[in-house]
Amino acid sequence: MNLKIQFILLLLLLTFSCSKETSEKAFLPWHIEGAAITPFSASSRTYTTEQENIPAGSSLTLYIQGGLQAEAVELSYNGTRWEGNGLPKWENTSQKATLTAFCPPFYRDQSVFYQEGQLRDQLIAQEECTYGENIHLSFRHLFAQIRFTVSSRLNQQLSQIEFIPSVSVADIHPETGEVICQPISTTICMEKSKDREYTFLLPPATLSIQIRIHTTAGTVYESTLENYPFQSGHTYTCPIKIAGETLGISSVEDFIAFTHLINGEAYGQRTLEEFGEKTGETMTYYLNEDLSFTPEEAARVQMIGEYGTAASSEKRLFNDTFDGQGHSLTNLRFTQPYNYPYYAALFSGVSATGVVKNLTLNQAIYNKSSDTKNAAFLVGFNQGEINHCTLQDCTIENIKENSEFGCLTAFNEGTIVNCHVDRLELKTDQPKIVNTLTRYNQGGSILNCAATDCLLNKITAQCGLLCNVCDDGTIQNCYIKAKDGINYSNFHPICLNTKGTSTLRCCYYSPGFIQAPVGSPTGTLHTDSIIKYANTTEDQELLLKILNQWILGSGKRLFPHLTFCHWEKGETLPAVLVSP
Repeated sequence: MNLKIQFILLLLLLTFSCSKETSEKAFLPWHIEGAAITPFSASSRTYTTEQENIPAGSSLTLYIQGGLQAEAVELSYNGTRWEGNGLPKWENTSQKATLTAFCPPFYRDQSVFYQEGQLRDQLIAQEECTYGENIHLSFRHLFAQIRFTVSSRLNQQLSQIEFIPSVSVADIHPETGEVICQPISTTICMEKSKDREYTFLLPPATLSIQIRIHTTAGTVYESTLENYPFQSGHTYTCPIKIAGETLGISSVEDFIAFTHLINGEAYGQRTLEEFGEKTGETMTYYLNEDLSFTPEEAARVQMIGEYGTAASSEKRLFNDTFDGQGHSLTNLRFTQPYNYPYYAALFSGVSATGVVKNLTLNQAIYNKSSDTKNAAFLVGFNQGEINHCTLQDCTIENIKENSEFGCLTAFNEGTIVNCHVDRLELKTDQPKIVNTLTRYNQGGSILNCAATDCLLNKITAQCGLLCNVCDDGTIQNCYIKAKDGINYSNFHPICLNTKGTSTLRCCYYSPGFIQAPVGSPTGTLHTDSIIKYANTTEDQELLLKILNQWILGSGKRLFPHLTFCHWEKGETLPAVLVSP
C-alpha cells in the first residue's frame, strides 16, 4: 500500500508429505534458503522499490510451532542457505509447522528496540512448512516508515526538528510477529537535512506524532499530526509547509478529497481553496507532487464531473484549470461503471473554458466489461484545452464489447495540443475501435502530438490510430510510430475517415502501417505533407527538424494564442516533447 498524508503546521499558519507418522523423530531433511526483502511501498518518485537482499553473514532467529518446535534457534546466512546448530527434530511429521524468522535476531522478552532514539528496522518472514520440503524465506519490514518532506522555504529556517510519536514498541510476539505497543513517547531528534527529507520508522499502530521545529532564529514551533493508522511494511509521505506557502494537491489523500469536493460533495473539513487559487475569473488547481495509488486508494477517486449527451442526463463539466505542473498520477484504476450516454474518464467532461495541462497518467488501468461505450483515460468529452498531457504505459484490460475507446479523450470539440500517447496496450480482444488521441474530432484541433509504440492490434474493426473520424476538424504536425513487430493491418495511421471540411497537414508515420494514412475521405479535405518516414538515422533526424520547423512557421502563424512544446531526440524514440 502506498499512502500520503497532507499536513499543514498550524502554528506557522502553516507435495511431499508422509501418509503416516514415522515411529522415530527425524532431523530436518531439508534446508532453509531465501533472503529477498519486500521493500517499503513507494510513495514518491525519489523512492526506489528495487528488490533488496539480506547480505551474507547476517543472522536470524527462528521460532516454529506445530509438527516442528523451535525456540529462538539462531542461523546465519552463507549467501545461499541459512545454517546453524540446534535445528530441532520433527515431533509429528504428518503435521505442518508454522515458522517465523526475525532478521536481525529477536529474542523473547527482548527489551531494546531502539538505537540512538530511533526504532531499529526489523525484518520478518513467516512461512508454513511440511516435513520433507525445503523452506524459502521471503522477508518484509515489520514496522511502518514515515518520510516528512519540508518545503524549501521552511527548511532554510530550520536548525533542528523533533518528532515525538505517541506510542513506542514494548514487545513483539515471536510466534506471530504481533507488535505490542505502550503509551510511552520516544523523541526522535534530527539535524537540518539538505535534501529536506526526514525519515524514521514507526510501530504499526494508530498513533499521533508531535512535531517541534527549531529555527536558526531561536523560534520553536509546535504542532501535531493527529492519530493515523500506520500499517506494517508501508511507507507514508507527509509534506510540511507554511500555510498558504504553496497551494495545491500534495498527497493521494489530497487528490481523493479534490475529486469529491470538485463534484460538490463534502469531504471532512477540507475545502477546494486548499488546492488552488483564483486569478480573475479563472480557478487553477495545482498538482504539486507525483502521486502513486494503491487499488484501494484508486477506488476512492471520483470521476470529475458527469457529462452525458441525452437531454435527461447531467451536464456537469469541469470549468476550471487543472495544472499538473509536470507531475504524474500513477496506478489509477478505472473500474466504476457509468451507463450510456455518459462519458467516462478521469474528467468526464471539460467545458470550453476548462483546461487540463502538464499532466501524465502513468500505468493507468481501464477494466470495465459493462460500461458506457464513450470512454477514455483522461477526458471523456472535451470542449476546452488538453495541453501537454501524456498517457504512458497504460493498459486497457477489459471493456464493453461494442466500445469505441478514445484513449486520451473520447470526443473532442476543443484543442488537443502537445500531447503524447506512448506504449499503450490493449489486452482484451472485445473492443471494436480504439484510438489513441480521440475517437471523434468534431470541429476540434489536434496539434503537435504523437502516438508511439502502442500495442492495439486486438481491435476487431478498421479504425484510425490518432482518431477515428475528423469532422470539420484539423490535425497538424503530428507523428505516429508503429511498435516493431506488430501487425497494424486494421489501422490507418491518422484517421479512418474525414467529413465536412477538414485539414490534415504535416503528419508523419513510420513503416509498419499497411493501410493508407486516411481511410475514406468525404466532404472537403485539405491535405498535404502526409509522409511516411523511414527508420533510418537520417530520416529520424529530418523528422525532428521538420516538426520543430512547423512550430516556428505555420504553428506560430496559424495558432498565435498557443504555445507549442518543441521536440528533441528521445532515448528510444525519434522525437519526444519537451517543455517550451
